[in-house]
Amino acid sequence: MKSKDRYTLVLFRTGSGVHRKLTMPVKEARRALWMIAPGLCALFLGALVAIALYLVNLNNINDYSRLAKKNRELEKQINFFSQRMTDISDQFTKLKESNARVKVMANLAIMPGQVETRSVGGPDPLAAELTVSSIDAERKQQLSRMHRELQRLELDIACEEGELGHLSTHLKEQQTLLNFTPSVWPVRGWISSRFGYRVSPFTGRRELHKGIDIVNRAGTPVVVSADGQVVFAGYKGGYGKMVIVDHGLGKVTKYGHLSKIDVQNGDSVIRGQELGLLGNTGRSTGPHLHYEVVLNGKAVNPVDYLLD
Repeated sequence: MKSKDRYTLVLFRTGSGVHRKLTMPVKEARRALWMIAPGLCALFLGALVAIALYLVNLNNINDYSRLAKKNRELEKQINFFSQRMTDISDQFTKLKESNARVKVMANLAIMPGQVETRSVGGPDPLAAELTVSSIDAERKQQLSRMHRELQRLELDIACEEGELGHLSTHLKEQQTLLNFTPSVWPVRGWISSRFGYRVSPFTGRRELHKGIDIVNRAGTPVVVSADGQVVFAGYKGGYGKMVIVDHGLGKVTKYGHLSKIDVQNGDSVIRGQELGLLGNTGRSTGPHLHYEVVLNGKAVNPVDYLLD
């Protein structure tokens, strides 16, 4: 076989002058090339396809990343919005309860027909803008629930505003009467026993507790809850040292278990004036004030006559 029918590959080792020769007949070289060519082509085409797919999906990957980030931010906003609505609803409930107590003390009952309300409803532009196709069904439902709750709150607030306007006018007309209506805490503390039936700690029998027991340190000042006149100031059986104040129009308040009395029978008192000091006199298991509100000779729940 002639040399021209062969391929010779010479490899030199750097610096040493050593070299190696690889000689292969042309026919065998061509045969080997044809054998590996399909694999090389397949590998090349596979690389091209992989690069093409990566380039095609690169934009989708970026869009998905941006959408995921927006959804996380939206979820935070929805959760914050939901919590704020819950807080507002709780505050409104407390305000409504406080207004109800004012109405009780003012002897005022407002009928629904007397309240002017504003109609509310329709789509919420903000909610409509947020409910885009990128938001899943669960978030759409969250937004829908919050939108309905917001409409309900708007209607309730409108109703309460109408009642407050009517109540404000009535209170201005009845200012003098309200001055003689119990409305403030006679002493600050925690209520250890509420108004209503209970098991007596002394007799073990079920009996009506005609007031509330407010616990605080002995010696804490006790004030009168409205303007009036002292009709009793002294020792009264199980009540211990006690003050009774007549506020007129059938309203009377009682303050029992005092350690000291600072007023006398016949004294005129104004709301917030000190009557004496909290104590543990009479039939008592510890320092507290027994506070009663009596209306037309019948004990009523004093909590209904506490504004705050």
